[in-house]
Amino acid sequence: DENLGKRLVHGYPYLEAEVAYCARNEYCETAIDFIARRTRLAFLDVRAATQALPRVIEILAVEHKWDTERKEQEHTKAEVFLHTFRTSTYDPGHSSQGSV
Repeated sequence: DENLGKRLVHGYPYLEAEVAYCARNEYCETAIDFIARRTRLAFLDVRAATQALPRVIEILAVEHKWDTERKEQEHTKAEVFLHTFRTSTYDPGHSSQGSV
């Protein structure tokens, strides 16, 4: 499937094709590798990285012939990784307190 011209997530320049390219040519083996090291999206915007994650995993799964179990493992590991960037004291856009 070479129809990979869409952006992974709105507001950032990263294309779906970059995931396939990195898997094919740069030894990108995990979703965390792509969202943290190849694009730095995890460091720039955790929400955007979380939104892009399912598509990143889908593309890597095709490139590396992952089964359902591996895709689930990738998703779980990446969610745990992304959670480390969130704090309980500041999470823009989400408040645990009601409106004042």
